Amino acid sequence: MKFIVENLSKNSGRLGLLVQQETGKQFKTPLLLQTTKGGSVPYLSREVFDYVSSDCQVLQMSLATMDHMKEALALYKGNVSGYVGFKNYPTMLTIRDPCEKMPNGSNDKDIVPLFTRRGKETLSPEKYIELVETFKPDIYQGLNDADTNIDSAKKRIQKSVDRTEIFMRFCYEQHSKSEILKKSCLFVPIAGGYNTFNRSQSIKDAKANGGELCGGYIFEGFHNYGLTATEVTSEQLLPIMTHCLKELNADSGKPIMLPGAYTPLLVLELIKLGVDMFDSSYAYCAAVNFKALSFSWDEKEIDVSATPFIDVTDDGLKEDFTPLLKDCLCLACQKHNRAYIHHLYKTSELLGPILLMIHNLHHLMLFFKKIHETIAADSLDNLIKLVKYQGGDKAVEYRITANTKVISKAGLGKGFAENKS
Repeated sequence: MKFIVENLSKNSGRLGLLVQQETGKQFKTPLLLQTTKGGSVPYLSREVFDYVSSDCQVLQMSLATMDHMKEALALYKGNVSGYVGFKNYPTMLTIRDPCEKMPNGSNDKDIVPLFTRRGKETLSPEKYIELVETFKPDIYQGLNDADTNIDSAKKRIQKSVDRTEIFMRFCYEQHSKSEILKKSCLFVPIAGGYNTFNRSQSIKDAKANGGELCGGYIFEGFHNYGLTATEVTSEQLLPIMTHCLKELNADSGKPIMLPGAYTPLLVLELIKLGVDMFDSSYAYCAAVNFKALSFSWDEKEIDVSATPFIDVTDDGLKEDFTPLLKDCLCLACQKHNRAYIHHLYKTSELLGPILLMIHNLHHLMLFFKKIHETIAADSLDNLIKLVKYQGGDKAVEYRITANTKVISKAGLGKGFAENKS
């Protein structure tokens, strides 16, 4: 994968292109990667996903949900995208599932814990590189210790940086030797929690040892994934990211990614700083907590009473026969109404989360198209203000809270009831 910066603005971030060199396919940045579980977009079959977008997308695939496929993939002649039914779709291989909260602890000097559906597995540097060679992704992140958050002690943060540096020494060596890995783009992890000194240490090591092997940077260790990413605030994250991006200025021609379900408002503020890539786990986290995205970015459509979500378990919707969102062109809004989707959730029918995922992904993808337009017009500040206040004077809360309403565990939607806290 090759990254090209097309437009750089002091006030609105940057526009770029991520190019798949084998096919010539281009993807505009800021880019929304499609998060997958087991190689599939959550709750959507390959055919249903085409109703969301017929355009080629970059898929984010995590080892936490796919490591059990290694034996079958070893026998498969193609790469992972063809194996899961998305032939010629570019892929980015990450370690952790951004949709689910990762437990703290379980750290060891020589391994990284991998929390899968089967329980905790362990990743040694040797095993990790072997898996990457088996999956043959277009992009993969280097092995790292990301078990830090806002509450982490200095000792834990320092250990995460030191262990990441040790892991990356091996990754650099193997990447330069392997003919398979040379075809993939290596995203170097930047560790260090919320400590500027430790982040600087990680950046310094990445620059000194990554060199030409580095195709981009991925910042980890700000949260424990899942809903914890939606709890990260601008006041917490923006100062540390401002510091880090200034230190990476010499490498501004390389893409920068922050994985996790960051809120739309925080995504905009990070884009303004120069971050290029995000994932769609926010759409999933909203759907599994019974919420349809409803925030607006059009000045003409802003309503003072607008909210970022519609809670489809609200009993007030049982006789509401309007679409989830007025004028939305997604399949869920064109064919169904709020009352029906409310009924699906009350009866735990699997069609409920399917329709919400269709709507939420469609909504986020349109949001990123709007972001491209505003950066091109150098008016990102206006969009930030609009999304923050939604037509009123009070800032809107985009953090997703776990839905505590009791939903029947009977039926096909059983998994959703188990996601409540």
